[in-house]
Amino acid sequence: MKKPLLLIAVSLLLVISNLTPVFADQKTKSLKVGITKDENGLNPYTYVTGYPGLDLVNLLYDNMFVLDEDNQPQPWLVKEYNVSEDGLTYEFTLHENITWHDGKPLTTEDVKFTMEYFIDHPKSRFTNPLKSIASIDQSDETTISLTLSEADPNFMIQPLADLPILPKHIWSEISNPDEETNAIGSGPYILEEHKSGQYYKMKAHKDYFHGEPPIEEIVFPIIEDTTAMLNALQAGEIDALSSSISPELVEQFESNSSLKVARGPGYSTTLFQINAEKYPMTESAFRQAVNYAVDKQNLVDTLLLGYGEVGSPGFIHPSSTFHNSELKPVYDQEKAKLILEEAGFKDVDGDGFREDPKGEKIDITTLVYANSPIRIRTAELVSEAINEIGIKNTVKAMDATTVDSLLWPDFDVTKGRDYDMGLWGWSNTMQLFPDRMVELFHSDPAVGSVNIGAYKNADFDALSEQLSTTFKEEERMKVIKEMQSLVAEDSPFITLYYQEIVNAYNPSVYDGYVFQVGKGIINKLSFVSGEKSEIKTSDQKETATGDVASQSTSGGGSKNTLFILGGLILIVVIGFFFIKRKGKSKPKDDFDF
Repeated sequence: MKKPLLLIAVSLLLVISNLTPVFADQKTKSLKVGITKDENGLNPYTYVTGYPGLDLVNLLYDNMFVLDEDNQPQPWLVKEYNVSEDGLTYEFTLHENITWHDGKPLTTEDVKFTMEYFIDHPKSRFTNPLKSIASIDQSDETTISLTLSEADPNFMIQPLADLPILPKHIWSEISNPDEETNAIGSGPYILEEHKSGQYYKMKAHKDYFHGEPPIEEIVFPIIEDTTAMLNALQAGEIDALSSSISPELVEQFESNSSLKVARGPGYSTTLFQINAEKYPMTESAFRQAVNYAVDKQNLVDTLLLGYGEVGSPGFIHPSSTFHNSELKPVYDQEKAKLILEEAGFKDVDGDGFREDPKGEKIDITTLVYANSPIRIRTAELVSEAINEIGIKNTVKAMDATTVDSLLWPDFDVTKGRDYDMGLWGWSNTMQLFPDRMVELFHSDPAVGSVNIGAYKNADFDALSEQLSTTFKEEERMKVIKEMQSLVAEDSPFITLYYQEIVNAYNPSVYDGYVFQVGKGIINKLSFVSGEKSEIKTSDQKETATGDVASQSTSGGGSKNTLFILGGLILIVVIGFFFIKRKGKSKPKDDFDF
């Protein structure tokens, strides 16, 4: 009897050990992620914001490549690829058995159609990066090649890791995409319902080619009031936040034992925008003095409570591999005053404020969004610093739409601008690759498409042209660092800070998030199956203990539960062995696992 019983015990323990992956793959039935605004229709033509709007779109649609947690492009729809030595020809082989949400197959015909459709129906974010494609050759349903008119070192990022692929059988019938409401894609989730102003509901695309998603249903409640959203997370009414927690609340969330707080570099840039076509902001010395006048470290310490990083004078984030580490933020009010004096800006009438070299008074207004307390306070502190060096400056808070219309009318830099200075910000996408500096500072509006300060510098334009024809990495790095040095010296705007991203979520519901540098936890990688790096969270009390852990429906499961279960079964088997020795028997049905 001993040998069969021993075999039973060993077999049962082997069964338990093999159950571990089953628990690890356990699906989350429903996840609620709070968002702050309605993103309209979730297709590539109708979404509103880059984050989280486009990230919701990317749950419904797929790209040829995807950016990993460090923003490096990795194959997604693509199974294999090859790039010619001259960087002009890209050959791709797609995965087999990719299907749209309606069950029809996704082929290279859809890829070709998408690229041509965005050229015919422009959507600037997706259309402009496609213009370097000279020809598209579709060999068969899974093989396609693209030939570029000139090599593009960022082609993998934009358009390949950014362009959502559209189903030809649907979009070929659509002539007015800006009014289209359908959101049928090939992505890991299917849009099930959208109640305007209330929520989005998505369900898992069970036949997804990268494996069935780990969450059966995701609901995105729309909670416009930030305080209400934070309270909803702490009350368990939602399971995660799409937005970053404001600095003064971080410790409160870190001390909540039922939540996890993930922190990391934020690539969104808060800056002091200068209208460089309006005197005296046209003068490089004047802009340099403003730069020296502002204590950026104080802004990070007092407004962000340390949850941020001081802006680089060359714009590119310090965590980027392209950052020019030789450039350091400057703060020296006495030097700022000296620069102004030497440039002829002096207080002639003794009222405490400087006049220009012609004796004309200077009175500058700084615009800022009225709905952003941190931005307003930032503008006030910057204004105070400028006043202290003798430049009269006042802050004017206005609604966001009005500020946008003055700094960037119709989001078209060719339509001019009507402002002096302003608190402004660019989203994380402006930091994804360094060539975007060309869009920020090139004097030609067709190239400098987001140069809202009308900055003009022939040296920068020349470096931009040089960069566009430079493809060796070492040479490109040299040009990019020169561009940053020029920006730091000329101060077309003042990079103030990059606010750190602080995300909070309930790990007992789902703990499979991926923190993408510069963005946070709400991204495609967080909601698909596959191996994931352990997310870095703040030091806090032990989380998910007691009842919370026992109710977990996250993918990780509870290893402790498995050990306990294994121990109990072993005890039962040993007990059975001793009972047998005493001559007592039980039906095998008692061991009905």
